[in-house]
This record gives sequence, structure tokens and C-alpha cells, in this order.
Amino acid sequence: MQQIIAILLAGLITSAHADTLTLLNWEGYLSEEVIKAWEARSGHKIEQVYFDNDEDRDNVLVGHKNKVIDLVVIDETANRIFGNKGTFVALTSYENVQNLNLIDKNWQKNCGPYGIPYLWGTLGISYRTDKVSLPPTSWDFILNPADSLKGHIGLIDDYVDTLAPVLIGMNKSINSDHSADLRQAFNIMKSILPSILTFEYSISFVDADESRDELYVALTYSGDQYTLNEKAGKNIWQYTTLKEGTIAWVDCLALMKDSPRKDIAYDFLNYLYSPKVAAENSESIYVASPIKAARDLQSEEFLADESVYPPVHIMENAQYYKVLSPANTLLRNRITSSLIKLHETQ
Repeated sequence: MQQIIAILLAGLITSAHADTLTLLNWEGYLSEEVIKAWEARSGHKIEQVYFDNDEDRDNVLVGHKNKVIDLVVIDETANRIFGNKGTFVALTSYENVQNLNLIDKNWQKNCGPYGIPYLWGTLGISYRTDKVSLPPTSWDFILNPADSLKGHIGLIDDYVDTLAPVLIGMNKSINSDHSADLRQAFNIMKSILPSILTFEYSISFVDADESRDELYVALTYSGDQYTLNEKAGKNIWQYTTLKEGTIAWVDCLALMKDSPRKDIAYDFLNYLYSPKVAAENSESIYVASPIKAARDLQSEEFLADESVYPPVHIMENAQYYKVLSPANTLLRNRITSSLIKLHETQ
């Protein structure tokens, strides 16, 4: 994936124009209709570079040259880390982006002084209704899978999220800094490796892998089922949270400090955060909006969908990301890398 991103960036370096805004983003995470409407309105263009895990995104942010990237979709913890290093523009510089005042204050806290809350959601399980008869209710669904699911489960290559189902099932913090917790989680994960089909992000997997039809169940973020259904060409994927708990996440939008297209970026952000556009973008890609004025414009059916806007008891039991210590991050990266290597040798 890193090689693919490098090729895309190289192409943008040679072809990008001064009026082209470049966004580093997850695939399928910005409405095509919103893009087209803003391009028609502004006369500018948007180019997107896709990543499918946080490590690849961070490598782009660390190594990007020639001021290629203007905006990036980034998780709340990495946003704070890069922001504190001077990578992003501080919110105090967004004076002309009036629509940012519409963002719910509680969500803004998650992105700190260097990012804007873009969308929010949960971590759970997406499953194929043509392969799974009963919806999952527990993380045991993938941690202690039925024989019919063995070899058909997808996980995520992420030093926090990969271990989250196990730690939540152990009634531990997803941010645990205790090596004993992480060792126990590692051993449990090792025991289920024969049941795992892939550690590749599910959307990337079904997009490119010949074994895509073997994926029945996947660890995903809310909203991923929408893109999975688009790629399948039919509505066979559903998403659910689990009784033991979930992660409530917020994705932030951040403006690169070295971007030479800041005025264009500010115009795009002001457009994106207008209530009507924010509502359309959120509903189009099936992910929750952090703007009440946008939610007021969304359909009753969408607002009632608990995979998008979870009920209170789910949110009360949700855990949130924290910035981990360097030693904790290193250990988790080693665990995740070891799991993937062990899986590849099977």
C-alpha cells in the first residue's frame, strides 16, 4: 500500500495545478456529489489520495514533499501529535470559515486546537447477511468463531483497533499500558489466527483481492458497510456494535501548515460545513455528523439507524482513544506485526 501511495503522490507532483486541492483520505469517505458541486461552484478541483491504515497515512505526512497534500482526514490522537509538531494549521487561523461555529462543542474537544471534527462513529462488526443467519451480539463472534466462519474473518492492521475486541472482551481499557494485558491479548489473538482470512482493511480487500468473496465478517468502522455494499453491487453487508462495548471515534480534518492552497482549502471547508452540505455528505456515506444543524436536515430513517447514531446505552458504554506512550505504541506495533507475520506463514 505504501508503494501505491508513493506512485499516486508522484503523479500529483507532476500533474497538480495551483487550483487543485489534494485530500489524504479513506476511500469512499467524501460524497462524490459534494465534490462535484463544490468544483462546479468554485472552479477548483479536488484530488484524493487514499490510505487504508493509520501507519500508511502517517508515513505520507512525515515524508510528503513538494507541498502535495493540503487536507488530511486523521484520527483524533494522531491529529494532536502531528499538530503539536507543527504539521497542521492552528484553528485560530480559520477566522473566515464561519460554518465551523456550527460544530457541536463536545466533538470539537476531541480534535483539539489543530483539527476540525469531520464525522464520528463506532467500532464493530460488519457481516454478510447472505452468509450469516443471526446478527452478531458479542465480540466472541470473531474471537471464538463458529466453524462456518473460520477462514472468513477480516481484521484490521492497527496497533489499537486490532487488539480492541480482545481488550474490550477482557473488560480492559483499549488504551491499556499494562504489558500483562497486552501479552494476554496477543495470546488470545494468536489462537484465532487460523480463522482469519486477512488483516487488510475490508474495503481495500474486497476492492483488490481475488478472495474477496471469502470475506463473510469483518472488524470495521460504522459506515464501512455502505462502501462494502457499493463494491458488492448489492445490499448484503450490515453493521452492528456488540454488547461488551465499542470504541467511539472522531475523525478530524486538518489543514497542512505548508499547503500553498490555504485560501482554497478554507473555501472548501466553509462549504463542506454548511448544514445542508454536511447533512448530505453524512447521509450519503452513512456516517454520523458532529453538527446539530445538519442532523436537523437528515431523514428520519437515517437518524433512526442505530448503526449511525447509536442509542444512549451504547454511547455510555463506549471507550475513547487516548494518546499512548511511545513504549506502549512500540509494544503494540510489535504485537500487530508479529500477528500479521504469523498469519502469513500459515
